[in-house]
Amino acid sequence: MKYILTTTSVIFLFSIALAQETKIKLLDSKYYYKSLESKTFYKSLISFDSTTYYVEGHIFFDDEGRTIQKLDKFKKDVNYTKIEDSDYVPMSMDPDPMFKDYEGMAYIQFKNIEGNKEHIEKVIARLDEELMHNNSAVNNDLIFDKGVGIAEYFIKDFDVAFQTIFSLLEEEGLINDILLGQRVYVDGDDYNVEIMYPLKYEGTFWGF
Repeated sequence: MKYILTTTSVIFLFSIALAQETKIKLLDSKYYYKSLESKTFYKSLISFDSTTYYVEGHIFFDDEGRTIQKLDKFKKDVNYTKIEDSDYVPMSMDPDPMFKDYEGMAYIQFKNIEGNKEHIEKVIARLDEELMHNNSAVNNDLIFDKGVGIAEYFIKDFDVAFQTIFSLLEEEGLINDILLGQRVYVDGDDYNVEIMYPLKYEGTFWGF
């Protein structure tokens, strides 16, 4: 009887853990590049804890090469999962053949690195292993510069990789100190970065 109760308890606690895990998924995203303004306009649908959010904004570079992201519209609890706009198109990776097997490039910025570099390196090493284990992404780089840490991943399966990254950073207590997004290619190999979490992000950051 003791064994049965213990097993039941484990199953119950495991179920609670699954229920408490934050679920995040990019349902759709499309882009429109205005070359005369050098601005990329985006429309995204993101499911966050079973609620769908519509996010619309634009990104561009300042004179120092930093990305500026502006939020134009934000709607909570929308009832559609596809973006219908003939002027906007899905993002495609750089035409270089080396990218042909990947869906995109994930971007993580660690905003608070003072005294945290060693911890961040350990977190990234663990994340590398988990993403390799589920075959959803491959590490591209981790650098510390200009007061921040930036990690990038070549994405094989965006849904799995994005959830894995988010869950691990949440578990490590870093989710409130990061920016999470993806590269957006605008013209050949020229790209910018769109921040998708925090959901209502506006600001200026180094995308490198």
